[in-house]
Amino acid sequence: MDGLSELLRAIRLTATAYIEAELYAPWAVETPPPSAIAARLAATGGRIIPYHVVTQGSCFVELKGQPPIRLATNDAVLFPYGDVHVLGSRTGIRVLKITTDSVLKLTQPDSIAKVRYGGTGDMTRLVCGFFACDEHLSARLIERLPHIIRHRSGAYSVGALLPPSTQPGEAVHPGFGALLAKLSELVFVDAVRAYIESHPEQEGWLAGLRDRHVSRGLALIYRSPGAPWTLESLASAVGCSRTVLTDHFDRCVGAAPMHFLSQWRLQVAADLLGNTDRAMKFISESAGFSTTAAFTRAFKREFGVPPARWRQNHQNAKRSSIRPSRAPAAASVEP
Repeated sequence: MDGLSELLRAIRLTATAYIEAELYAPWAVETPPPSAIAARLAATGGRIIPYHVVTQGSCFVELKGQPPIRLATNDAVLFPYGDVHVLGSRTGIRVLKITTDSVLKLTQPDSIAKVRYGGTGDMTRLVCGFFACDEHLSARLIERLPHIIRHRSGAYSVGALLPPSTQPGEAVHPGFGALLAKLSELVFVDAVRAYIESHPEQEGWLAGLRDRHVSRGLALIYRSPGAPWTLESLASAVGCSRTVLTDHFDRCVGAAPMHFLSQWRLQVAADLLGNTDRAMKFISESAGFSTTAAFTRAFKREFGVPPARWRQNHQNAKRSSIRPSRAPAAASVEP
């Protein structure tokens, strides 16, 4: 049991919208704004994290304000904040701006859409997709990550493990969607794990993941936030004294264990308010409060609005993001 694994489980990371692109030099494309995609792809109106895996060839990726990065076969690149970015066979050439509608027309459940684009030169093959997760529960992780993460998969290639593209009319094999999701999630988990291990200078709770006491304490908090934890019971479950646990949390996380627990419980409460119809009493008790009134005061201090208003605002935002369904697109199209 470790803190990162439990947090990734808690934020409900799911992968969706898969595209396999065959791109022939010269080519360059710009991705659409993430907010538009999030409104259409994230079932709960959450965060969208784009990613690409190079399965053949090479290309460049450019993010505004940062130098271009060259990607080679088996490289994966993730954008934790969903930034608009440019991919191309080389830098400084004319860019095709991909629209949100074109992405949504391509993507279909349990399948990989196929795209061909570009000139007559060398081919680069990419597997592209999006991760969806709860915006508020994932904030603690995302706020400590850079805007772009490049990761070399090394001896294995996640892209090579993905099944071949499905064509219109072909039967979808049982479990195909689950396989796509798990393989894509592996890209994210492996990239984040490698980033944490290669950046020991990190501060905050990411640094705590390398401390065995803090990592186990975080794992327990993320796994069972509604448990009746006390400092003594949490320290006992971690296997250390209250003083040791407090010292390690203060040094690595910058907060006492019970304060960190209280903040996480409020984040979980916000998630329940926005994505379930659970009664306020149940949510307040799940957040560790003996009365709804005490929960309401603490929630307002943390989020600026009372829980009932938070729920209404979140539901209104989800309703406004609903769009009419679209017919499936062909498996091979020009962007």
